[in-house]
Amino acid sequence: MKILYFDMLSLFYSNEYFHRNASVHTKYKEWFNTRTKTLLEMVEPDSQAIGNLRDAALESGLLLYPLGSCYDREYLIEHGVFTGDELAPETELPFRTHMDDNNSVRQMLAHAHSLNAQWYVCGDVGSEELLQHYPDRYLRSELGKGVTNELISKIRGLESADY
Repeated sequence: MKILYFDMLSLFYSNEYFHRNASVHTKYKEWFNTRTKTLLEMVEPDSQAIGNLRDAALESGLLLYPLGSCYDREYLIEHGVFTGDELAPETELPFRTHMDDNNSVRQMLAHAHSLNAQWYVCGDVGSEELLQHYPDRYLRSELGKGVTNELISKIRGLESADY
């Protein structure tokens, strides 16, 4: 199994997306100041970015999985962002990752290890020091740009990758 972990916020609510859609940016600011609902319920994500990420992952034989705990697998399925077939399964994580460990990279590594999966990650990860030992697995892209053509090319290049 090959999994592409992704940061939903930086990829589907990028500065580039807000720049192209002023009304979406206004809704985002409103959500940020009130937070009465989840971001996904209040602000439409970049459907083009979602589609591009989905297509590239599918072409490369990758299952997707969201980083962090705000928007987990079931939430994304429930809100129609992805289907269950497009997302990697849930798995029981080791106990040590539950004890006040909100580090999404450590959770990702535990999840991938538990599934014995070959993994990659993209988006604003926030723990670059943990990923410095895996330079070929962290698909860097320009901050604030979302799902770029460069990122899509990197994902498509994983089709034949075997680490």
